[in-house]
Amino acid sequence: MRSTREKYKPWIIVGSGFLTLLLMNLFPVDGGGVSLIFVLSVPILIGLSIILALVYKWQAKKIEIRWKRNLLFSSSVIALVVLTFSFFPCSESDSPCPCKVVYKSSGVVLNYKNITYNDLFIEKTKTNYPLIISARKKFKNRLPEKIYYVTYDSLNSYSSLKKFAIYILNDSIKSNNENLLVEQLPNGYIKYTEIYKGDTISFVGTQNGFTELKNEYNGDNNNGYGYINWTKMLSNYKVRIRKEVENDIYENYLFYKLLYWIM
Repeated sequence: MRSTREKYKPWIIVGSGFLTLLLMNLFPVDGGGVSLIFVLSVPILIGLSIILALVYKWQAKKIEIRWKRNLLFSSSVIALVVLTFSFFPCSESDSPCPCKVVYKSSGVVLNYKNITYNDLFIEKTKTNYPLIISARKKFKNRLPEKIYYVTYDSLNSYSSLKKFAIYILNDSIKSNNENLLVEQLPNGYIKYTEIYKGDTISFVGTQNGFTELKNEYNGDNNNGYGYINWTKMLSNYKVRIRKEVENDIYENYLFYKLLYWIM
């Protein structure tokens, strides 16, 4: 007598072909990777899953021995899972593979007690997402109201030389850059100054953060979704200031929402 579960197995095989779509909602993928998924990975894997499901349904009717049917079923599902992870677009620079994300997240959780407040302000690359999420959970009662990421770019080598953050906490302006001098100006503006490699770098903001100051910044870009960039050109450096949406990581990716919840 065949088990009633037997009739569900072809559908499970077909469902395995849709795992890539699930991974897209769980883990971050760069823009080019999304196109690759919809053009190649999803059609190939769904088509293959349908073929394997039909093969299993056809062969299962002929195979009387239960373990042989289970072996065929398991092999089909495992093959689809392996191909799903193999075809999932990964980038060593900014889109780590799901297995690496899980591995790194596990390491961050195990090292939770050593997470510091400054980990809130590390560069928001996808490889740093597990640490940022863990820091936001650990210091959830002391999260800044606003964070601005500042970068000094060299105009000679076209490279980024220094990165730090300026943030507002309890209506007070702070920075994780200990060499940055914060000065209150008579007009209500805030002047930031740092002696960097013998050069004086200075830029101006307001008590509520940064805003459009035509005489101060060479350009600003607001995409309307909470991401704003300001730039200031100096003799040897370009100062870039960026405001981002701070809760976008666990709002956009289910894996990080789960990671935040379990910690």
